Amino acid sequence: MAPGAADGIFCLNCTSSQGYNCSTTHQQCTSAVNSCITIARNEDTGHLGIQNPTYEKKCNTDDRLCNQVYGLVAGDFSLRWNSSCCRLDRCNDEDIKVQKASPVLNGVRCSSCFAQGTDVCLNTTQVNCTGQLDQCIHFVTIAKEEKYKDQQVTFKGCATKNMCSIGAPALFTTGRQVYVKTIMCSGAPEVPSQHRLALSALAGLFFLVYQS
Repeated sequence: MAPGAADGIFCLNCTSSQGYNCSTTHQQCTSAVNSCITIARNEDTGHLGIQNPTYEKKCNTDDRLCNQVYGLVAGDFSLRWNSSCCRLDRCNDEDIKVQKASPVLNGVRCSSCFAQGTDVCLNTTQVNCTGQLDQCIHFVTIAKEEKYKDQQVTFKGCATKNMCSIGAPALFTTGRQVYVKTIMCSGAPEVPSQHRLALSALAGLFFLVYQS
């Protein structure tokens, strides 16, 4: 038994692109983990219309990811992400589905681009946002060391509100050797909102903390 696992709950553990067909495998989590998570996501770079989402079941290490629906369109990248958490042994056997992207325009128009391995986002275009993706997001991470530069990500685009507040930092920094440099969001990109200014100030604080 792994060190620190003695008091942890058991969670189903699998990754599949063909649905929930791997739920017989389980693992005992470390004592620091108090929930199991089930995830369904569609992540697409460069090609639209993915038919088979990726499903995951595992021990959950970040409660910010629990019971969320995240959405993002940035450049040629799109993400739809659903999750469900529970706190009993082997409880993460539920079937969840990726929420379909809405085609209905919501009146928000954002600058749009996506890049990995860099903190600079070039080839910016304009995109009309749809459905619950009613925030313009600008998100940038910086590698903690030069050797981790390939883990950096930067994007601008349309996002759900919770992507701005917790989703982007949780999904694009957890488990990576990067930290948040910039996160700004606004429902009206031409007018800086108080929410956007607050997030910008918070990102500056994160930068100073990690630099010190």
